[in-house]
Amino acid sequence: MFSRAFRAWRRVRSRWSRWSATADREFHDHLFAAAEHDPFSPAYPGYITIRRFADLAAAHFENARVVLDLGCGPGEITCELAKRFPAVSFHGVDHSQAAVDRASSHASRLQLSNMTFQRADLQTFEPVGPADLVVMFDAFHHLTEPGAFVKRISRYCERFFLIEPAGDAWGRWKRTIDFDWLPNELDKIRARTEYLLRESPAASVQRPAASFQLPASSSQPPASNSQPPASSAQLPASTATGRAVEHRYPIADYEAFFEGFHVSARGTVAGFDVYPPQPDYDSSWRRRFMDAAYDVLQQVDERLVEQNLDLHAKHWAIYADRRGDAPAATIGKRMQPAGIWEAEVVRGPYDVRFEGADVPSSIATGVELVADVTIRNESWRTLKSDGVARPIFLSYRWLDRQRRPIVKDGLRSPLPRPIDPGESCHVALRLKTPVTSGEYLLELDLVEEGVTWFSEVGVPPLRFDVRVTRG
Repeated sequence: MFSRAFRAWRRVRSRWSRWSATADREFHDHLFAAAEHDPFSPAYPGYITIRRFADLAAAHFENARVVLDLGCGPGEITCELAKRFPAVSFHGVDHSQAAVDRASSHASRLQLSNMTFQRADLQTFEPVGPADLVVMFDAFHHLTEPGAFVKRISRYCERFFLIEPAGDAWGRWKRTIDFDWLPNELDKIRARTEYLLRESPAASVQRPAASFQLPASSSQPPASNSQPPASSAQLPASTATGRAVEHRYPIADYEAFFEGFHVSARGTVAGFDVYPPQPDYDSSWRRRFMDAAYDVLQQVDERLVEQNLDLHAKHWAIYADRRGDAPAATIGKRMQPAGIWEAEVVRGPYDVRFEGADVPSSIATGVELVADVTIRNESWRTLKSDGVARPIFLSYRWLDRQRRPIVKDGLRSPLPRPIDPGESCHVALRLKTPVTSGEYLLELDLVEEGVTWFSEVGVPPLRFDVRVTRG
């Protein structure tokens, strides 16, 4: 229930989390400045979300001539809509100059003449004139004063379309039905298909893969209208600044924010947090499988609506319309309990399991030692360090007690022999301790050079609490 108690709780939560519009802008400036990818490539996993969110918004474009995208980020979904509706005039607004610059670059490259972008703070932004529709993609929850925002912008527009993470009254992200695994599993099939066919990719950008993981400063991922380059993958702790505002709201809150509007909602499983390795990798097979993932997600969304389960999906598409006098629908009646089921997973090229390691609990500073680590290969390929273009090594990271990386790229230790599928192997890990004493978390991980760390594609690293002492 939208109540004074929950409003007070959110104010306390904001102060405790050190959220502010300035910190949010700093966070997104760094996020968008780091982006290096073509978001409109059919091979790019993030394009699935761009297409799907644009689908849901497009359903409300009837008679629209002027559309405002508020909190547009780098304008990827805005550009997708502008391609589909060339007669509509789009104006994107974001408080991040890096986002506006990137959005303008996208529009120029795509030769879209029906778009303009502007840097402005949404907390004070006033449109220059009336609009037919306001769209916001994973941007509403970054507002520090959403109620005042709706009251101000509704003087210029009577229709709003939002895509927002499903939330509860405590501000948490509800993720009952989650299909984030789908692109990753399909890409495993793609990788094995290319491997068995001995096909060379049409193009391959050899940079470390970037799983879309949660920034250390945030309990939720960045905005989906700004899908990072995998999606701007996680900013390194040494360079990340600012802190994203991360309010999450239940349906009742949106009905209260849009008082006097007719509010409806439907769910979607689109919007991925984790991408396959090498998100910029491009081949005809990658394009086919990412197209397949998009088609499946479309059908999943429709089936969930048919089964009255869509509001248990991870994102909500919320439409608020002040025109007419029909009574608002009672959305809450559709929030029936949903069963949770585990999906079968496909064996992939990175599936390994750490079976143990003899890491001591206390080690001296600045020393090098060798630890015995046992690895089991549960993938379909043979893991090798020698005689391959992309060797696989055992390595490690040192983190402090706040999970900030102290050493994020440790020494490399080769596998003693090729490890076939289903085999276990002992590996001698060369390990160098930090030069400063303290309490640390040691993460053991495998890395395929030039491609990805195994932990970035869902393989849990082996972790140890270690005290590093002088002498």
